[in-house]
Amino acid sequence: MIIPLDVIMVFFLILARITGIFIQAPVLSARSLPAFGKTALVIWISFILLYVVPLNQSLPTTMIGFVLALVLEAAVGYAIGFISNVLFLAVQSAGELMDTQMGLSVASALDPVFGAQISVIGRTTFMLALTVFLIFDGHHMILAALNQSFTVLPAGRVPNFASPDLMLQFISLGSSLWLTAVKLAAPIILLIFLTDFAFGIVSRVAPQVNVFQLGFQLKPVVGLFGISLIAPFLIRYIAKLIEVIGEELIKFLQFIK
Repeated sequence: MIIPLDVIMVFFLILARITGIFIQAPVLSARSLPAFGKTALVIWISFILLYVVPLNQSLPTTMIGFVLALVLEAAVGYAIGFISNVLFLAVQSAGELMDTQMGLSVASALDPVFGAQISVIGRTTFMLALTVFLIFDGHHMILAALNQSFTVLPAGRVPNFASPDLMLQFISLGSSLWLTAVKLAAPIILLIFLTDFAFGIVSRVAPQVNVFQLGFQLKPVVGLFGISLIAPFLIRYIAKLIEVIGEELIKFLQFIK
């Protein structure tokens, strides 16, 4: 059986886009997953999509053009994964802000998912977002966006990365990331602020009380109590953010075609 050259080229173009998603997308990019398993999954999905996605009629005719097409396909997949990962970056940033206010920022540990140091509350909020993401089939949303991306932009076609709307979308994602982080951490920040305000009054009324040492012991307890109170609202807000991420993926696919 002789496989046509066009089919081989399309397969590698599909493989490049899926690889870009696996580099950045939540769950799929986790370093805790075996590299051999992720490689096998990428190849398996590429074989499946090879018989499903529409083919581009104008494939690259030179080696340089083919390499550039592979880079562009990987960039499209990376962008899809990045947009999907904004939710987790926002939730983790909110946890980092909570840790800073609670005095737990020094209690950091190695996170195998990111391969970097992450604080206790930051990791807790990240795992909470990951659980909600899986419960609401967020990983299915990423795979659906991948499949739809080949309908909007067939493999080998040059994406319109120079679109002004696309630039504005990524700028908006950056601003919404920090706005979301501040919104999620705002109740804990306010609670710790009120605690510091109360300590300030105590230090004025009773100067002999060491409020600095007392704050190190009380702030984590107050912060954890506040997190336990806002946890149901936090889960509901994360579920809404998953819908927003789906809308952003649709916008991205419309802008690059």
